Amino acid sequence: MATAAGLTWAVKDSLVSYVEALDDGTVETLAPASRSAAGFFFPWDEGAANPDPGGDPDGGGDPDGGGDLAFSGAVRLTGHWGMLDVELRDPRVTLRGGTGLLLVRERGARDRATWLPFADLAVEDLPGGAGDGVVALAATASLTGHGRLLLGGQYASGTALSRLRITWPARRG
Repeated sequence: MATAAGLTWAVKDSLVSYVEALDDGTVETLAPASRSAAGFFFPWDEGAANPDPGGDPDGGGDPDGGGDLAFSGAVRLTGHWGMLDVELRDPRVTLRGGTGLLLVRERGARDRATWLPFADLAVEDLPGGAGDGVVALAATASLTGHGRLLLGGQYASGTALSRLRITWPARRG
């Protein structure tokens, strides 16, 4: 079975559990994102990605070489009779030298190219990779100042978020 290219991320387990426990709380995915036991899955957006600018010539997406990875879909968390309404749409990941940044599209922005830095990333080694012509990495995530504001100021900058897993197609050549 081939591994699907995309971003799998549970956002923050305690936040998702909290929202789902509210009387009016909802956690929903907006296509083409989906949800599984592993978290929310945002499929790879090949047209918007540049997996290895100036890095690995084979397109392996070496995190030390850098890359810009784009994904599609959204997760929306709502509750408190409209007072809580968070949407994380079309995540992008930039990688440089073993660290990175997870950005989300700014909701309601006039310029669709406006992205907010939601989480700082620290790349982890993944034993064995993904195989099937897919490159994989894992990263720990921590909330940025913009991410803190997007979540309503309930968490401090630097708060640990759920670990994420990224897979994308290796270039063939």
